[in-house]
Amino acid sequence: MAKLPWHINGKLHVSGRSGFIGDEAALQGMLHAKFFFSPIAHARLISLDISAAQAFPGVHSVITAKDITGENMIGHVIKDEPLFPQSEIMYLYQPLAMVLAEDESIAEAAAGLIKAEYEELPAILEIEEAEATKQWYIPERKIESGDVRGTLARSTHTLQGSSYSGGQEHFYMESQRVRAIPTDHELIHLLCATQSTMEVQEVASAVLGIPAHRIAVEVPRLGGAFGGKERAATIWASMAALGAYLSGRPVQILLSRDEDMHATGKRHPFKSNWQVGFDADGMIEAWDIELMCNGGAYADLSIAILERAMFHAENIYHIPNTRIRGRACRTNLPPNTAFRGFGGPQGIFVIESVIEEIAAYLGKDPLEIRKLNAYHDGDKAPYGQTITEASARNMLKLVAENAGYTEMRAEIDAHNKKNKILKQGLGIMPVKFGISFTTAFLNQGSALIWIYIDGSVSVSTGGIEMGQELNSKVALVVAKVLGLPFEQIRVESSHTQRTGNASPTAASTGSDINGNAARIAAERLKNNLTPIAIMLLKERFGVDIPEPVFEDGKVSAPDKSEYAINFKELVQRAHMERVALGSYGYYATPDLYFDRDMGKGHPFHYFVYGAAIARVEINTLSGEHRLISTHIVHENGQSLHPEIDKGQVMGAFIQGMGWCTMEELVVDAKGRYLSGNPSTYKIPGIRDLPEYLDLQLIPARSREASVFGSKAVGEPPFIYGMAVFFALQDALRASRSGAKLHFPATPESIIMALA
Repeated sequence: MAKLPWHINGKLHVSGRSGFIGDEAALQGMLHAKFFFSPIAHARLISLDISAAQAFPGVHSVITAKDITGENMIGHVIKDEPLFPQSEIMYLYQPLAMVLAEDESIAEAAAGLIKAEYEELPAILEIEEAEATKQWYIPERKIESGDVRGTLARSTHTLQGSSYSGGQEHFYMESQRVRAIPTDHELIHLLCATQSTMEVQEVASAVLGIPAHRIAVEVPRLGGAFGGKERAATIWASMAALGAYLSGRPVQILLSRDEDMHATGKRHPFKSNWQVGFDADGMIEAWDIELMCNGGAYADLSIAILERAMFHAENIYHIPNTRIRGRACRTNLPPNTAFRGFGGPQGIFVIESVIEEIAAYLGKDPLEIRKLNAYHDGDKAPYGQTITEASARNMLKLVAENAGYTEMRAEIDAHNKKNKILKQGLGIMPVKFGISFTTAFLNQGSALIWIYIDGSVSVSTGGIEMGQELNSKVALVVAKVLGLPFEQIRVESSHTQRTGNASPTAASTGSDINGNAARIAAERLKNNLTPIAIMLLKERFGVDIPEPVFEDGKVSAPDKSEYAINFKELVQRAHMERVALGSYGYYATPDLYFDRDMGKGHPFHYFVYGAAIARVEINTLSGEHRLISTHIVHENGQSLHPEIDKGQVMGAFIQGMGWCTMEELVVDAKGRYLSGNPSTYKIPGIRDLPEYLDLQLIPARSREASVFGSKAVGEPPFIYGMAVFFALQDALRASRSGAKLHFPATPESIIMALA
């Protein structure tokens, strides 16, 4: 095979030729949509006066709940979210009406003329308020193993406390958008910025009251998503579909950055109460934790996100006596939704904070406490899954060696003794991240492959390309099976008419599920072609070759490359012999189950392990900090494309660091995001990168890995960013013993911790 390019979309991206939804010129007769958003977080809706907007020149129509032709419901997991509210407003910036006009500026002006009459109701914004009134979507969930209460009572040492982790804005480069186009045979074609073509098709068809086969959903590519387009895209797609259905004209929705940041949900804030028991060495004997998340106005994916936080509440540590309780709270904020890590970071943050507390309490090195408690092969997780191929302890050892941890610790201690204002600190962050959708039926995918007469190949899967280069990995898989150059494979846009019922591209399963489906389809085609190859080689060279080799665009005899035929010639002969050159592949991840009532099962196909060490310096007068160095080791099986994986690890680390050190969501007493645009919400920039970054990918021969022995890489590295938070906390304690750093570790938070 030819040397792999950086990735399929690389040249398009750097040359500005990548096509995104809304980039094309407006279609003839296309209507532009703008919204009248709720001016209040919680209220009884009495009436909407749309008359002035309807009469505004250039307005085609104003659509409200009464115009919906099917179900006024987009709630998917729990049926609790309307497309347009009819009687109760549940969050500030909730869409109440949609204006369709000939021009976007006309639609925006007309939307400003709509008046709402309402009766204000008390708004719940915080977890504590929701907890006090038991505003939960479902009853408390629980995972339990061993004797927690008895062990806590017998433990030599116990600590208890609470932890908080905040939300996070997705800040994808491409805002929420969709273009709905009515076509012949009463079809609505949705060009939609979604991670889930199946959900959009299912929900939009229900809203319109038409069969799903009359909704075609296509995603060319996304300009970033991070989970923010898994469920959150469904409302805008359904509105555009409704507008096109009612008007008979194309409809486009393009949210502005301000609209997107105010009207869409974020990463879930979590508050957790905990108690831990441990011995004099720091071995944890019992772990009791309550996880409570702020889900916003509607359930969205909060239950599954809470569940994953519970599954990761022990991270890399074997704790034989564990009780994990979880509650998802309803509040009057936009529905919080999926975000890279999907609850895992929030659950892991708590146990890692507790590890730091134990180390400080015993006067021991946090690295040693982590290694002492790490899983061994054969240990069982609290939910009953046996941990095999456990490598957390080895990851900690490797990252410490790479960083020169002992020497670095001594350097920092010496530095801090000499400096009163500039203090340095070290933070450590290991990860054990489970890979699979925890809702078992989602772990399935399909692929369709066509080999054309000239030997070029077209591949369709349900996977969404959103910058993670899923398309490159799928192409690589097919190229490897068929023995073709990478450039000979084309990966098509995701489209429900080519690949139906596709699970979301999420949970770090995109390459596993879609890559395996493509592998299966390609292997079937290879099997179809093999008899023709044997026949051709016999005709050409007079030799019997029972197992020809597909490689470098040719098919040849093993160890006899002079006996070879071109792949194109093989395909053309196969076509003449009426051999199928198209194939469908289906893959379902095996051996997944979980009993939610019992809190037991095998929810993950495998685990990804790794660790990071960060070194920081803070200015105790200003609260500012700099990231001096970061060392990361990441175990990723047999990587399909190491360069892509490195980019994913680095990007995830920086995004994770942003979450816990600078990305602060500020909400006022009325439920308005004050950090609702790029000028008031800080994400990491070039100056926030570590001055030195060392990343080592650790290959592994894993029996539990996925396609060609590879492991997922999208979400697990996000956890490494927490190493910076704990490094800042370490630096703070060098200035003031017992200083407590609040999340996120902004300069203000650092100054407050020193006050």
